[in-house]
Amino acid sequence: METPYRADNLTGMPLEHYMGRLKTADASEISARLGLEWDGRGFTLNVLGEDRHINFPAFDDEGWTDRWRILFGRYLLEGKKASPMHGFLTYPEMPWGETYNEKFRQRCILRLAGTYGFRPAVFDAVCKAMGAAHIPASGDCWEFEFLPGLLVRFTLWEGDEEFPAAAQILFSDNFPDAFAAEDRVVVCEYILGEMKRVGSTL
Repeated sequence: METPYRADNLTGMPLEHYMGRLKTADASEISARLGLEWDGRGFTLNVLGEDRHINFPAFDDEGWTDRWRILFGRYLLEGKKASPMHGFLTYPEMPWGETYNEKFRQRCILRLAGTYGFRPAVFDAVCKAMGAAHIPASGDCWEFEFLPGLLVRFTLWEGDEEFPAAAQILFSDNFPDAFAAEDRVVVCEYILGEMKRVGSTL
């Protein structure tokens, strides 16, 4: 008999698992492994240029959705401080990237192109408002610092009546130190979500 689908399979069950692991994790070990200062209550992550606090071990701060608590909970439990970067890689060029590449393409690449492919001025305005750096490239390229030393580049090629819009996302080559393949998908979804939020205020 098939296991019945639960509405919380994608968030509730993993969240329960990782929050349970955090309860038994060692704050000093996390601090040393990630290079994060322990302030006696938790850790502060600089995410896209904004300081975000994580109470430890409860991780019950306001402002985090369950998906982001899973993402950053896994980072605290399994990530490593990023080594110096030497260049950029596409998603499938990184470990296990080929396995999850279609999911990444559907949820990130196509979403980026579909959202901004015919609105390049909006893309530029949102990226600039978020503090991204404009990078000279063949397309319209903006570089985000997701966490200190971990860079993501979003490049857009505008669509027209003849050609569809296209996009590419590159990661600094130290990203696998901090995030597994499936989490790199969620990282880009986090950035895209922030772009939508910021865009709604412009």
